[in-house]
Amino acid sequence: KNWKQMLASPIFYVMIILLTCGAFSGMMIISQAAGLAQDMVQMNAMAASTAVSVLALFNASGRIAAGSLSDKIGRIYTLMIAVVLSIIGVGILYMTHQGDILKFYIGVSVIGISFGAFMGVFPGFTADQFGPKNNSVNYGIMFIGFAAAGFFGPTVMKSVYLKDGTYTRAFLIALALNCAGVLLCVLYRQLTKKSERNV
Repeated sequence: KNWKQMLASPIFYVMIILLTCGAFSGMMIISQAAGLAQDMVQMNAMAASTAVSVLALFNASGRIAAGSLSDKIGRIYTLMIAVVLSIIGVGILYMTHQGDILKFYIGVSVIGISFGAFMGVFPGFTADQFGPKNNSVNYGIMFIGFAAAGFFGPTVMKSVYLKDGTYTRAFLIALALNCAGVLLCVLYRQLTKKSERNV
């Protein structure tokens, strides 16, 4: 399908919102990783920079692992696993308190894997759904979902912290969006099954 045909498909809107929900936690944490480390668990600046490196490492690992997994079990099931991982990661950070350095690293690492999974799987997911011929343009449009996460994730994180003096409410917002992501995965499966029956 070309971009006009893609935009006419209800599945496109499920996918782009799923991308936004799936990337939100990763963009939120990446933008504030050093600040989170210093504020939440009282790391010094050097240790906080290590947290950023850990996040980047697991982000890269998530891309490779998810790409391999999606070839075996399918894109949507891989993305569903990624969303569930994000729920776990954000939940761990929500329960992290001062001095819980190990818990902080685990939460950040799990979110990094989830974020990498979305970035690694979605180009192929878009090509599978709408065809490879116009994927450069189609994925360029789909990437608006990632851009939205890149805007709203850091904005929510910063504004919540400025208002509340803590990141707690931002984690709850991320959890809600991840739960919405699970529902969108289920909705995607229903829509594709319906379209397969109509072919």
